[in-house]
Amino acid sequence: MGHVYQRVELAAVHEEELTILVDTGATYSLIPPSLADRLGVSRLPRKQTIILADGRRIEAEVGTVMVRIGDRSAATTVVIADCDEPLLGVEALEALGLAVDPTTGSLRPTRTYTVRLGGVR
Repeated sequence: MGHVYQRVELAAVHEEELTILVDTGATYSLIPPSLADRLGVSRLPRKQTIILADGRRIEAEVGTVMVRIGDRSAATTVVIADCDEPLLGVEALEALGLAVDPTTGSLRPTRTYTVRLGGVR
């Protein structure tokens, strides 16, 4: 299976549709500051310590966006940091009830979709 990209809609004050890399090794989704600014993402008052895949620790801003894929949408945490491309992490996939199907390289439902509000599952 190669890289998996998915068309998504991200929204805060404003919304934007984009194609994003699905990263099953990332807990949280990652977006660059320029996208967070365009969306109007509210950030937590303090930067948070984030552990990267290579073990490095960085201080980054964190916020919340609505992510929509097809008829499914959920609030999800985003790390706001410089990056080569935005990433869709596992927290968002779980909130949407989706998983990567390794045989097709696409997303598939893992359960009947229910709305998740404010981090309550």
